[in-house]
Amino acid sequence: MGQRGFTLIEILVVLVLVSIISIGSYALLDTFNGTDRVLELRAEELRRFSMTMYRIDDDLRQLTARPVKNAYNGYEPALRGDTDELEFTRLGAANLTGEPRGELQRLSYSIGFAEGDDDGFEEEPAAVLLRSRWQVLDRAPDSEPLTEPLLAGVESLSLRYYDANTETWLDQWPPITSASSTGNVQTSLPRAIEFVLVTRSGGEMRRLFSLPQVTPTGSTGSTGTSGDDGEDDDSSERADD
Repeated sequence: MGQRGFTLIEILVVLVLVSIISIGSYALLDTFNGTDRVLELRAEELRRFSMTMYRIDDDLRQLTARPVKNAYNGYEPALRGDTDELEFTRLGAANLTGEPRGELQRLSYSIGFAEGDDDGFEEEPAAVLLRSRWQVLDRAPDSEPLTEPLLAGVESLSLRYYDANTETWLDQWPPITSASSTGNVQTSLPRAIEFVLVTRSGGEMRRLFSLPQVTPTGSTGSTGTSGDDGEDDDSSERADD
């Protein structure tokens, strides 16, 4: 009795079925890999955002009402801010690298563009959230901050400041209505600061930071000091500088 093998049609049917299964399996694995890559990128973005918010929160928790001298024989307020930039003085800045500075530190948060960010595409490059710090409090004309990039892919930064006296949100600090002149140093602080970051991949992210209520460094607790008081404050903090 002769043996009967597969016909050509049966072999073609099996090959077609195997091809369909192989293509489907490859597409499924490719989808899984793509999803895994997207999730990893998203997790890394959230981790960087969380670390950035942690840095900001840590700095603002150590906020102190210490104005500083600028390079033009004037004073910068203890906290100065507008809609896209914030500058203030903090306490307890660890000096792990042995830099020639005290524990008080002047910091700034703003957005900028990294060098070499132009990749040739028509899409407008996103900005970078920057944290800048000065090695001295009272600046000389040649004092320059050290800038550290914190978060890439930022499209915009919006800041608001809550004034506890008027119970309103302001777009800048110190308030325009606050009593100030060339002889006064502003030491008043807002009750809270709102950060709104819009990133290219994560959309809008909003955080509200409640600020500690502190008395002006080197003063008697008033909301402002005169020019002479500023000199006393400078001398009392000479060891920190």
